[in-house]
Amino acid sequence: MDTLAELIGFTGNWLVGASFTLDQGYQCWVITPERQVYTDGEYYESHLMALAAGRYLVEQSLEVE
Repeated sequence: MDTLAELIGFTGNWLVGASFTLDQGYQCWVITPERQVYTDGEYYESHLMALAAGRYLVEQSLEVE
């Protein structure tokens, strides 16, 4: 079962979260302003690494807009 480790809001109604599973570690996910959820599919050793990956996904998406 995944557990929410942290949730951070960004300008423009973007959310970045990190969830944790005991057997695999932390995973990042992003919720867009349109309420679509994305993840990079990777697992990280810490919630800070997962949040950094999620923040990168948001920054890349904002550059495209």
